[in-house]
Amino acid sequence: MTVPVPFWLAPLVGTVVFCVMFSLGLMLGREQIAAARQRSGILALALFAVLIPVPALAVLLVKLAGIKGVAAAGILLMAISPGAPVAIRRAIDAGGDQAFAPGLHLVIVALAIVTVPASLAILDQLYQAHFTISPSHVARQVFFAQLLPLGLGAGLRAWRPQMASIVEAPLTRATNLAMLAAVAALLVVLWPLLAQVGWVPVAAGAGLTLCALALGAACAVRDAAARPVAAIAVAMRNPGLALLIATVNDMPPGVVAAVFGYALGLAVIVSAFVAWEGRRKR
Repeated sequence: MTVPVPFWLAPLVGTVVFCVMFSLGLMLGREQIAAARQRSGILALALFAVLIPVPALAVLLVKLAGIKGVAAAGILLMAISPGAPVAIRRAIDAGGDQAFAPGLHLVIVALAIVTVPASLAILDQLYQAHFTISPSHVARQVFFAQLLPLGLGAGLRAWRPQMASIVEAPLTRATNLAMLAAVAALLVVLWPLLAQVGWVPVAAGAGLTLCALALGAACAVRDAAARPVAAIAVAMRNPGLALLIATVNDMPPGVVAAVFGYALGLAVIVSAFVAWEGRRKR
């Protein structure tokens, strides 16, 4: 039996993500662009790690482990979908440079407009899956889910800096609570579907995230402030993009569960990494 995905789930998660990105936009300014330019070498290495080794590792894992069906689809879709909305917050929580984190994230999500369709074309050749998605599909998702709320937050900071300073802290707390509530709702709603798909996507998400964190940390070389930022930027994946691809290609509901399973494994590992970095710096 197939467990249906409730119609209200996507609007709920979309609203929470929009609010999270708006709160992050309140910290954006010219210093973020300057920080990205100052660390252009680390930025280039991190982009390479995001776009090439992580998807390649996912393809290798699926082939060697013999993972098939909706589980394989979910794992691969997540691997080629970079730029999770909460990556900036997680990088800052881990003690990363507050100026470099937004700059790196913006570059990753902007390039996703080109890299996601290109990655799908490669997967299409490997698996003869006939995937379909255009850069405009990705651009709309990236714009409305991330760039628009970030821009609105940055605009408020530039226009009314005092107001931005007043609302930033309470809004951050509120969006953190809303994100936890959204994750709890996802667990309750998608648990039966995840049980049908199995725990392979969760294990794959955890294992690939460990590898991606190591790759990202290596990209920072000896820059301690940039290391958590690069590590989390390389590791984080965007479930919204992965689900967009699944929707455009009319994939079965099991792919939704596999995407969520990967995200669950990723979240556990990244949370542990953030906690470890925080204790180490203290």
